[in-house]
Amino acid sequence: MELSEEQGTYILIVSVAKLKRLKVGRLGTFDISSGFYAYVGSAHGPGGIRARIGHHVESAAAPHWHVDYLLGIATPVEVWFAISDRKLEHDWAELLAEAPFFRTPIPRFGSSDYRRSRTSHLFYAKRQPSFRWFEDQIRIGFEAEVRPQRVVLPERQAG
Repeated sequence: MELSEEQGTYILIVSVAKLKRLKVGRLGTFDISSGFYAYVGSAHGPGGIRARIGHHVESAAAPHWHVDYLLGIATPVEVWFAISDRKLEHDWAELLAEAPFFRTPIPRFGSSDYRRSRTSHLFYAKRQPSFRWFEDQIRIGFEAEVRPQRVVLPERQAG
């Protein structure tokens, strides 16, 4: 994978081929529709973006984060990311929450460590979201030093 070992924020785009029921830790059980899901996260630990995405796409056997449960039934498609010392995940989640073609399928997914928040870091779209749209939104709403990049992930089947 051509992902950076630097710290940053990412959006993991995954696809789900058909409707499934999914238990997500203590969040509960949910119907996951076919389509595309965008999960917003940050990678500020050792190994940066490469290590975090590597964990997500390689180890769904023992789920650690909410997205790991989803990856048991979803296929990773691509990663959008930006290198930054600042954690941008809340800003990016707000950006996706305001987009007309995304909806929030599971409240508090990926953001349960923020106890007072009902926001989610998981978004659903019927069609594959456009990196070009995202890149334009970042250019309009964020500092010039935030430069999103895109990596298409190698094909693998959902578990």
